[in-house]
Amino acid sequence: MDKQMMIYLVIGLVIGFVLGIILTNIFSSKGRKFAQVKRQLEETEEQLKVQKQTIVKYFSHSAEILDNMANDFRRLYQHMAENSGKFTSENDMPVMGLDANNDATLKKQFTIKKQPKDYSDDPSGLLKTDENKS
Repeated sequence: MDKQMMIYLVIGLVIGFVLGIILTNIFSSKGRKFAQVKRQLEETEEQLKVQKQTIVKYFSHSAEILDNMANDFRRLYQHMAENSGKFTSENDMPVMGLDANNDATLKKQFTIKKQPKDYSDDPSGLLKTDENKS
């Protein structure tokens, strides 16, 4: 055997080895299973990405609505504060008599003199046996 034939033989073996590995991965059940799992993973990742975008849109829209609502309440409060003096005056408003003495009187009125019992004075007889009942 000459040198050229040895070189062709080595190149042929390397090419055959590489082609064998490629064809084994393509036609083997493990290779098909791997490709199927990889495809499912990519689909799941895409669904997760879409779901995250949907959630982000939802919360940003909710935040925008809450912000608008807060602004509307602020405007309503300012409107009421600015215009409340136009319709009533201090003479029209009834004066509420809130004295410190009234509060003390009310507290005394509602104070319990004795601690209430959490049991009755008379036994009900539920826990007596037949021997003790007679």
